[in-house]
Amino acid sequence: MSESSKGLLSMLLVIGAQTPQRALRAKDLAQKLNGDLGLVEAELRKLIQSGYVATTGAPGDEGFYLTGTGVITASSTYS
Repeated sequence: MSESSKGLLSMLLVIGAQTPQRALRAKDLAQKLNGDLGLVEAELRKLIQSGYVATTGAPGDEGFYLTGTGVITASSTYS
């Protein structure tokens, strides 16, 4: 897993985006990370394919949040 993926997982964990109700949009994540929106979206797609992140909402305005596997993976970076 890339460092940018780890950072994104960690950010979602720290923010508490662990349920659909707490999901964040890609542009909000990019802003919090001071990152490029396109790169953040690309990393999110990779994390979705790996089962670490899920989406909620309409395409183009979807929110992103950690799955159970994503929470465990993000938490393991702190131990």
